[in-house]
Amino acid sequence: MTADARGGNDGRTADRLLRVLLLFAREESLTAARISEASGIPQSTVYRLLDRLTASGFVRRRPDGYAAGPVAVQFAERYRAGALERTAIGPRLARLSRESGELAAFMVPVGTEALCVDSVEGSRVLRCCYTRGATQPLLRGATAQALLAHLPEARREAVYSAYGLPPGRVRELEAEHAEVRRQAVAVSESALDQGVWGASSPVLDAGGALVGTVTLMAPAAHTAQRRPHYVRLVKEAARDLSGGTI
Repeated sequence: MTADARGGNDGRTADRLLRVLLLFAREESLTAARISEASGIPQSTVYRLLDRLTASGFVRRRPDGYAAGPVAVQFAERYRAGALERTAIGPRLARLSRESGELAAFMVPVGTEALCVDSVEGSRVLRCCYTRGATQPLLRGATAQALLAHLPEARREAVYSAYGLPPGRVRELEAEHAEVRRQAVAVSESALDQGVWGASSPVLDAGGALVGTVTLMAPAAHTAQRRPHYVRLVKEAARDLSGGTI
């Protein structure tokens, strides 16, 4: 086997390992059959990947299949200590929640999904899908719009392809994203959770690259008059966290 062939096989194996790990980030437990179905990887290969991941501590065996292993906890703790506790994200979300009385969250793109890395509950009880560690398809809602609008074109196209969006829908989304970039905010209502209104504004680094989004969520039925105020607060929070300050 040539060096190029070995390099190609190594790259394919690494890609498959990442795809399996991303599944464990979303599911409490998985079987080899479910992993194969969700990832498109042959089940015989899945078992080999699981053996490697189990041996390294990324995955552990359970009576009903497999689950995230102890190394995943270490990664989570290092992320929280390095990327959250030593930054301005948590305090700024807390301030946004106090000023608005609503739930505030910081979201980042992971593959084809939006991941909530931190959130602060508001004074109002709100049932919504954005709790810390939760993921949602990077497809609809204010957060998805704000993230997609500021991702590189190749990343956007990969998301569209992953969800099998037809060309017409892609053109519609691209037009919407251009407006999101112009306004520096995206808003939606009942896109993910019925009766929940949301606003999301991008956080950019010093070079203008996307870091994540600040998102605020509120009950749609009781906050219609306050939405312009919420949009202003979200944009201010995102600006405060942008420019390399986080």
